[in-house]
Amino acid sequence: MESSQLRCFLEVAETLHFTRAAERLHLSQPALSTQIEKLERELGVDLFERSHKKTTLTYAGTLYREEARKILALGSRAVERARQAAAGQIGRLRIGFISTAAAYVIPQLVTEFRKQAPNVELDLRHHLTAAQVKLLCSGELDIGFLRIPLRDPRGLTTILVHEEPYKLFLPAPHPLASRSPLALQDLDGAEFVTYSKLNAPGFAATLALVMQQAGIRPAATHEATDMYSLISLVSAGVGIAIAPASLQNYRLPNVVIRDLDGIRPSEVALAHRDGIDHPAALAFIRSARTLSDFIRR
Repeated sequence: MESSQLRCFLEVAETLHFTRAAERLHLSQPALSTQIEKLERELGVDLFERSHKKTTLTYAGTLYREEARKILALGSRAVERARQAAAGQIGRLRIGFISTAAAYVIPQLVTEFRKQAPNVELDLRHHLTAAQVKLLCSGELDIGFLRIPLRDPRGLTTILVHEEPYKLFLPAPHPLASRSPLALQDLDGAEFVTYSKLNAPGFAATLALVMQQAGIRPAATHEATDMYSLISLVSAGVGIAIAPASLQNYRLPNVVIRDLDGIRPSEVALAHRDGIDHPAALAFIRSARTLSDFIRR
């Protein structure tokens, strides 16, 4: 059974007049009659009672008319949904993010994208950078917002969406807390709280290189598994930390914050698999590129 046969049947069922139905369908009457006959043969039932005076629906034809309307409506809906899916207007996006992205990047990007594609379902999940890399590569995440550089970026494309300066975070009683200004070299011999190499290896390696080039030899280092734990350890007096400025938003007591010169800003990027073909993801990426460029300008 073809959709053209259903449309022919419904037009005749509506008009109960083959000539009038043929005119409305821009067909010849013989061609219309052929379509109806093919449909009846396929179904094995008569749909119309025909005479020289009038055409009427059989009982089977009356019931079939309602079902034919549903079939065509479903077909039209399927076509529309396929077109929406291809345009990135429907679907489900799995997005990973770190806490900094949740505070500075995600709200604006999600708000803008929902205006453009309100029917796309967004599944937002908090994951640290290293976990996001694995989930992106395995296909369990479509898009990630993570801290760069990545130790091994193969297979992933990154787009810079946010950058912020590094700050020095010190416990209030620390001897360096009262000194101003402070240079990187002044930190030599201090105890440090550092971010876990396992959770963001590229980020940790960048700070380690900065300290090495400045000649900083920590008296001891204590690793934190996430940024809140890091600033909490500073607040508890465990050590000092070089970290992105956004940590000051936690507003923990007993923490002094100082500017640091000579370090490139910390960067957060949108990441996705190379060659991604998910239409909704591609639409989100285009929106994120446009908005991020605007924000950074």
